[in-house]
Amino acid sequence: MSGREDNGRQSEMLTTVNLPDSLYLESEALAASRGATVEQLIVEAVEKAVHAEGARGYCDVELPVIRSKRPGTLDLSGFDFDDLLA
Repeated sequence: MSGREDNGRQSEMLTTVNLPDSLYLESEALAASRGATVEQLIVEAVEKAVHAEGARGYCDVELPVIRSKRPGTLDLSGFDFDDLLA
């Protein structure tokens, strides 16, 4: 799971995760219902969380230029921002 590759195979990192007893028991039951181990269930959950986080990554945004007759000051109190979305 460390992401390093060893002879074409992904290496694994041994780690310890402390779970509340009730959560572990629920995880054990869920894994069994899927025909999987608790370890497989945890790996799947972490992979989903990591990939979901990556999907919400940053992207470049082009901001509109609003001209001002007095650079450094800009009164937007009467500006209709809905026009920017049209």
